[in-house]
Amino acid sequence: MKIEQATPSTITELWASIERKLQEAKALEDAAQALATAEQTRFDESVIIARIFLTVRFDALPAATRAFVQNLAESAGAASGLKGTTPVLSLVGTYGREADWKDRRKSKGHAGIPLISSAFVGAIPMISRLLREFGVPMEWVDSHDSEVIVKAVGREAGLFYVDNAAEATDHEGRKIIAAQDFVSAYNVRSVFGIGGAYPGGQIFVNVLFCRDGFDRSVAGRFLPLVEQFKGKSAAVVGAGKIFTEA
Repeated sequence: MKIEQATPSTITELWASIERKLQEAKALEDAAQALATAEQTRFDESVIIARIFLTVRFDALPAATRAFVQNLAESAGAASGLKGTTPVLSLVGTYGREADWKDRRKSKGHAGIPLISSAFVGAIPMISRLLREFGVPMEWVDSHDSEVIVKAVGREAGLFYVDNAAEATDHEGRKIIAAQDFVSAYNVRSVFGIGGAYPGGQIFVNVLFCRDGFDRSVAGRFLPLVEQFKGKSAAVVGAGKIFTEA
């Protein structure tokens, strides 16, 4: 099925197919994997890969992810700004057409993005644009005050949308989707993300990379999944049960 064929009924059916798995999830990773898998398999004619991220403190990450983030910060010359409390946009669920896209542990370049500062985030066009479209104030990236997120995002579901992954640029002329080799190799046309914030201030992001074009309003049909997913996973997130292993 193609994304443009999604209807409220289709989204309801998708949710019904995974609701029990979310109820039984022992960690957010289990719930996120169920959602990403359902999205990619249900809309396999469009979705190349579906990914789910959550902001997690650097010192609460699994060892392998922590090492990846440390290396990323060092390569960008920003290691001095990386603290234990730094929120990291961490991959918690993934499912796609390639075998390595079906397991977050096999991610080679997207295991975690440290939100060290507004300057650091501003250098990453896709993340900068996504956070702005979600209504996240850039000053939060410097303060890391969870209350700012709760007040700014609250119960609102955010929508990030790129209609032409090969051509869309930001105000500085940079490609929004920087990985143009990926865009070219897999004929990525549209990218969209939905998300919001948990009561504790953690930001949830669900991004889908698609091979066809569709209007922003079509992407908006997926917004109900935000509150549904947050509602079923709030308990494990609140308890700090994010990953299935330390």
